[in-house]
Amino acid sequence: RTQDLPCCAALHLRPSPARSAPRIRSWTFCFAAGKFFITLTGPSSRTTPGASVPFNCTAGPFGSQDINVTWLKDSDEHPASAQHLLPHDGGNYSVSSKAWVTLARQDVWSTIACEITHRVLPKPLRAALNLSQVLRVIPTLRITTNPSATHVRERQRVNLTCHASHFYPSPLSLTWMENRHTFLTVEWPAVTRNADGTYSLKHTWQAEATLEGSEFACWVVQDDQPPVQANVTLRAQAPEPKKGRMAHSVNLEGPRQRSKPGTSIQLTYSSSGVYTQHVTVIWFKNSTGHTYNVTSSVLVPLRADDLFSSVVCHVKHGPTLVFEQSVHLSQYLRVSPAVTVSQSSASSGLVAVTCHVQRFYPQSVYLTWVEDCHTQKGTEQPLSRRNGDGSYSLKSLHLVNASVQRTERVVTCRVQHEDQPPVQASLILSTTARTLGSLEIPAVVFVALLLGLKVLLVLSFTVTYICRWRHL
Repeated sequence: RTQDLPCCAALHLRPSPARSAPRIRSWTFCFAAGKFFITLTGPSSRTTPGASVPFNCTAGPFGSQDINVTWLKDSDEHPASAQHLLPHDGGNYSVSSKAWVTLARQDVWSTIACEITHRVLPKPLRAALNLSQVLRVIPTLRITTNPSATHVRERQRVNLTCHASHFYPSPLSLTWMENRHTFLTVEWPAVTRNADGTYSLKHTWQAEATLEGSEFACWVVQDDQPPVQANVTLRAQAPEPKKGRMAHSVNLEGPRQRSKPGTSIQLTYSSSGVYTQHVTVIWFKNSTGHTYNVTSSVLVPLRADDLFSSVVCHVKHGPTLVFEQSVHLSQYLRVSPAVTVSQSSASSGLVAVTCHVQRFYPQSVYLTWVEDCHTQKGTEQPLSRRNGDGSYSLKSLHLVNASVQRTERVVTCRVQHEDQPPVQASLILSTTARTLGSLEIPAVVFVALLLGLKVLLVLSFTVTYICRWRHL
């Protein structure tokens, strides 16, 4: 009968068609059979392989305590904690049990199930959840070149392919960069399903090889997770020497990682097959030169305003200039952002908090908002603008519902700049101060009382003056 069924609600969540990641509140399976019910709940967010996550199973009501709970992962029995009996009115009991599952990448196809047996049940009560609902597999990235990056000629077109392998779930965005500057973003790249249930993708971009060389990077952002990236340097080989002359190779290179202002970087020139001992190597930074020996290295101090600076290497065999190459210091420089937050009133009950991220380089940053230690998912990444000194700045606006009854709230803007530790700034929003609307009526009453007192004073002075004048 319908009136015998206990109240039982189930929450069914599906990925949102929007770009932002689906927000998992709680995975719950609920089933009612006759007068008995069973519920199975899982964790509230996705977890990577190797982590253990809890599942809770509750069933009832039963007229006696001889209840047995069995957990199954796929078709194999799974260990669980001791079951607990919960007494109800009328001598009935419910049972609850918890099981911890260590996730693995291949668990995309797996299920966790809870079975309840009791002597009054014609068959066991069963609830199951797919582990794919709580699993996140981070992609592995690599970039391949065709033809090989070590055998390309100057101005030759080369296919760069970014391979993102074995990730789950499928929604992600892919971004290509050249020398730390974004030139292409694909919001919904085509993916293929693997046999283990994960996804993979390949995306190809064609680039031109130069003698100076360029660093290409492929970034993949999955849901609201930090980006995963792979890099490759594409540089054309120098042309073959003409017949009748000894082969002569040169190379000018710097560090492979960026450095902050105030440090120095080492640039190294090396050559082989030089046909004379009279070799002069001159280094210039912004047209100022110093002379070094034939195997030459130079330490270049970096400053925050070096984004437009370059270092030029001149190599002379006697009076003849045989090699000249410039290096832009922007490809080795990293300027960390300065982060501040400010607030203003947006509308009734809302406070606008603005994050100011100023003077950073290179351009790529990842911004998240945190309210009382809870990360706000689906934050839209703002566009940065170029400053006159070559650095970048940006602003991000976040609306906070100040009408929620709390003594104070901490709002934090956190900025991830490449692989450096996050830079953040916080603001404490106090709800004890009254809003503008609550001050308007008392202010009007106060002004009215003040004006009334002034009128009474004027009237009393006038009456006193008239009375004295008549008595004279």
